[in-house]
Amino acid sequence: MNKGWVILLSLVVFATSCKMVKKPSRKNVTIDSAATNSSSMIGPMPMEEPVSPPLLNADKKELIATLLPLWDRRIDYTTFKGKAKMHYEGSGQKQDFTANIRMAKDSVIWIHITAGMGIVNVARILITPDSFQLVNYLEKSVISMPIAEAQSFLPASVDFALLQSLLIGEVLSRTGQPVDATDFGGTWSLNIADAEAQQRINYNKVDSTMRSQQVILNNNGFAGMIQYGNYSLVSSRKFAISRAININSNNELHYLDMNFNNASFDEELEFPFSIPNSYSLNK
Repeated sequence: MNKGWVILLSLVVFATSCKMVKKPSRKNVTIDSAATNSSSMIGPMPMEEPVSPPLLNADKKELIATLLPLWDRRIDYTTFKGKAKMHYEGSGQKQDFTANIRMAKDSVIWIHITAGMGIVNVARILITPDSFQLVNYLEKSVISMPIAEAQSFLPASVDFALLQSLLIGEVLSRTGQPVDATDFGGTWSLNIADAEAQQRINYNKVDSTMRSQQVILNNNGFAGMIQYGNYSLVSSRKFAISRAININSNNELHYLDMNFNNASFDEELEFPFSIPNSYSLNK
């Protein structure tokens, strides 16, 4: 697997899962959170197997009512631009990359991947709600297809909305009903479930920012967790500068560490994407 595929797999596999296993891989990850209160620092959290929802007493119902607006909260923006350093481990590899990311909300995701201090041009990706295109500069090849067909080479079917939420730092899915909530002192935890999946989202009580989210589907095959840290104000929006992503896809373990060194919202953006004539087209 070359570097372009590694980073694509890391970004897409978590956000576009169809199946999940009982327990994901877990790395000990600590992110120094100098930009926020120490209670919002992130660290390793265990993945748990789905359990039957408890009976809700009055206190839990009240806490659920408090947390549902946080679960439904969205970042208000029209465009997003960011540059993130990434460290990937999986498939017997360890790789470091830089990803330049541009998004127009609900319409375009553009990612340019480089390595070696930005010297090596690795790949360029353009995703819309209907299409998926990837230019692999290392292999001088191109993939271009409807997004519904991208699962032919990816380990899970592609979903534009989930990938967008992953990159912007929002809850991945807002389907399901609340089944439990817990006050752990410095952290609130909200459990959401439906026929296909169970979610657990943890929030910092100090500033209500999302600390982590875990999603477990009720079928075998895939599990994942994202942890968030170093929240900073970016264009008056709370934005998680640091992300730690753990993935288990059909017993293949993947870990991605993302650290944004710049980010901005609502700028006028271009999404340059051209295919050299000499590149071979893979369908």
